[in-house]
Amino acid sequence: MLESLPAGQSPRLIGPYRLLARLGAGGMGEVHLACRADAPTADPHRMVAVKTVREDLEVDGDFRTRFRREIAAARTVDGPGVARLLDADADASSPWLATEYVPGPSLAEAVVRAGALPVGAVRALGAELARALDAVHGVQVLHRDLKPANVLLGSAGPKLIDFGIAQAFEATALTSTGLVVGSPGFMSPEHLMGSRAVVPASDVFCLGAVLAFAASGRGPFHDDEMAAVIFRISRAEADLDPVPEQLRPVLARCLRLDPAERPSAAELAELLGGGEPPEVFPWPGGVLSLLAESGEAARRAGEAAASGAGVADLPTLGPVVPYSPTAMSDRPALPAAPVERRRRPWGAVVAGAVAVAVLATAGVVLLNRTDGQAGAATGGAGGPSGPSASSGTTAPATLSEVVLPYGGKGRANDFGEAGTDRAYRPAGWSPWLARTEAANGSCALSPEVLVCSGTGGALVGLDASDGRELWSVPGRRDEFGIMANAQYPAVVGDHVHVTGAAGVTAYGLRDGVRKGPPTGPGPDWAPKRTDFADGVLYTTYFRLDQVESGTNDGLVTAVRLDYGGGAGRELWRSPVDVTPEEIVVANGRVYLSALGTLVALDARDGRETGRAAQPCLDMSVHEPTGSVVCRDQEAEAVVVLDGGSLKRLRTFGQAVTVRPAVNTAGLVATVSGRRRVTVYDLTSGTQRWSAEPPAGAVTQVGQVVFAGDRVVTAANDAVVSYPAAGPRSDDEIDSFAPKLPDGFKAETAGELLAAGGALFLTFPDGLVVTGYLP
Repeated sequence: MLESLPAGQSPRLIGPYRLLARLGAGGMGEVHLACRADAPTADPHRMVAVKTVREDLEVDGDFRTRFRREIAAARTVDGPGVARLLDADADASSPWLATEYVPGPSLAEAVVRAGALPVGAVRALGAELARALDAVHGVQVLHRDLKPANVLLGSAGPKLIDFGIAQAFEATALTSTGLVVGSPGFMSPEHLMGSRAVVPASDVFCLGAVLAFAASGRGPFHDDEMAAVIFRISRAEADLDPVPEQLRPVLARCLRLDPAERPSAAELAELLGGGEPPEVFPWPGGVLSLLAESGEAARRAGEAAASGAGVADLPTLGPVVPYSPTAMSDRPALPAAPVERRRRPWGAVVAGAVAVAVLATAGVVLLNRTDGQAGAATGGAGGPSGPSASSGTTAPATLSEVVLPYGGKGRANDFGEAGTDRAYRPAGWSPWLARTEAANGSCALSPEVLVCSGTGGALVGLDASDGRELWSVPGRRDEFGIMANAQYPAVVGDHVHVTGAAGVTAYGLRDGVRKGPPTGPGPDWAPKRTDFADGVLYTTYFRLDQVESGTNDGLVTAVRLDYGGGAGRELWRSPVDVTPEEIVVANGRVYLSALGTLVALDARDGRETGRAAQPCLDMSVHEPTGSVVCRDQEAEAVVVLDGGSLKRLRTFGQAVTVRPAVNTAGLVATVSGRRRVTVYDLTSGTQRWSAEPPAGAVTQVGQVVFAGDRVVTAANDAVVSYPAAGPRSDDEIDSFAPKLPDGFKAETAGELLAAGGALFLTFPDGLVVTGYLP
C-alpha cells in the first residue's frame, strides 16, 4: 500500500525520477513509487519503483562494487514473470535502481487481507513463478530471497521482485563471511546453514514454501519461536496438513532435504499445470479487489503530481508488515533439539485480528473515490485471470472497435476471442462501479465510452476506463404517458443512436449532444425492440390503440444510420400482422418472434420470406450455419431451426431456463435448473459436458455467454466461468462475486458484456459493475 511523503516536502528527485509515494522499506533501503520528472503520468503502467540505499548508511567502495555486479546480474534477468530492471546508478551519492512498478499487492499482503488462494489460483501462481525461476536460472542467476513479500500480484499474473540480493553463480566470493541473506521461514536448509552449495534447487525449496503459504495462509515451517523455525527447516520438517490435498505431493517434493531430490523449476511448472500461461489470470475476487485498490492509489498519486500539487495530502496508511522478517544479519545458531512450542496468548491473537481489520478499513478510506464521481474500485474476477494491465507486460492496446450487446451479430451471446484478448480492453481500464439513471437496457462498449440505454429513450455515457459519467439523457414519456422499452444503443462512428418514443435519435458519443430531430413512424406507434447490424438499426413497433382496435398489428423499420451524426435515413418499413416481441438480424434476414409464431423478413426490403408454426423465444442465430437457436418455453428445451425454411431440425436439453449461447465453433451453452451449465453440439445435439458451480456460489443464473475459451454465466450474486471444453475438476471453475454497494441487493442477474478479459455487468436498476473476467 502507498504511504504519503512527509508533509511540506519539496518534490524529491532520484536521477530522472520524481518520487510520488513510499511503497516500503527494508534493512538497507527504501522503495518509492515514482515517474519520470519530465513526463508526469497518472498511468500506473508507466510508473516505476525506485529503490534507494538509506541515507544514514555509509556506502563504501566494496558496496558499490557489489551493487554494480548486482545491477549487471539483474539486467540479464528478463521475462513475463520478473519485474525488469529499467535504470540504475551505482555511482550516485546514494546508489539507486528503478524497476517496473507492479500495481498490485504482495502475496504476503494478499493472503493477510483476502485469505488463502484457491487451488486453481495456487497452481497458476506456482507455474508462473516456476517459469520465471527457470528463466532466471537459465542466465546463471539465483534469487536467494524468494518469499511472499517478494512476489507481487499483477493483474496479468505474479512478478518476482528484489533481485538486489540475488547473485550471479560466479560472484559468491563477494558474500561477507558469516552473513546469511534470506528470510527465515522461506529459506532452504542449505541456505540457512550458510552453505556455499546454494543452487537453483534452493530457490525451488523457497518456492515450495511460498506456495504452501499461498494455499493455507501460513508457512510450512511456521512457529512462534524462531529457533523452532530454524530447526524445522534444517531438517526439512514441513507441515503441509493445512495445504489442500491436491497440492501436497508436489509441494512435498519441493521441500525435500536433499536438493537433488527436488524438481527443477521447469519440471515444477509442468507438475503444476504446464502449458501456456493463461490469457486471463485466475485471481479470486478478493485479490482482484486489492489489485483495483493498488491501481487506483497509484493513479491518484500520479494525478496529484501531474497537476503540480504535492502528494503529501494523500491519506497516510502504515505499510503492511511482511509475513516474515526481510533478512537475517547474522548466521543463527542451530539448536540441538526443537524448542517446545508455546501457545500464543489470546491477547496477541485478538490484537493481531484487530490490526488486520483496521488495516483493511484504512485501505478502503485511502482508495475509494472521494470526489463524488462514479467509479469506485470494485473486486474483479478471477480471470481466468484478470489478464491485463500488469506493469510487467506491455500495456493493453486500445480497444479499436465497438463491442455489441449479446456478443455481436446474431445475438449469439458469443464475444469470441475478443472477450479474453487484452488488445480489446479500453485503454487504462481498471475495475469500477457506477450508478446511472438509465435502467433496464443494454450497453455497448466503444473504445472510450460505455453507452447504456434505459426506458423512455434514456441514455448515459460512462468513461470506459473508470466509470465516470460523461453525459446523460433522461427518458421521456410519450403523449399517452408511456415510457418506451429500453433499446439497443447502436454506436456508429462518433455517434450513438437509440430508439425512443419519437423514433431514432442520434447523440454525440463523447458529449451526449443531440444531432438533429428523430426519425420515426409517428405518434401512433411505440417502439418494442431493436437490433443493429451492418450500419442499419432495425426497430419493431406496436400500435398504441391495439386494445381499442382489437388488432395485433405491428411495424418493422430499417434505418441506415448516419456517420455524419444525423438520425439516419429510413430504408423501408413493413407492416406485420403480429405484435413482434424479439428481433434478431443475421445472414440477410430479420427474424421476429411473436406470440405463437416466428416470422422472417428480407433485410434488404422487409418482405416476408418465411413463417414458423411454433414460438421461438430467446433467439440467437449461428451465422456459419444459418441456424436459428431458440428456447422452447413449453418443452423447456433448445430448438434448432433451419434459418431459411424455419423448419425444426432438432431439439435437445432439459429444463432450460435462459437464452442459449452459441459460438462460432458450433457449441451451444445452456443453463438448466437455474444453475447447471450444459454444453451441446449444435449440429448433432450431442451433450459435450455438464457441470454446476461450487455449492453456494450461485443462486440463480440469468445469462450464459461464450468469451474466448470460456463459458461464463451471470447470476444476481456471482459470475462463474468454465473452460469451454469442459472442466476436469472444480479447480477449473472460477467465480467472481461483484462488490456491490452497501444495502444493494440484486434481485435479478445483470447483463454481461465481455471485452479483453474484463467484464461489464449491468443490473436492471442502472448499477454497472466491472471486474476481471473469471
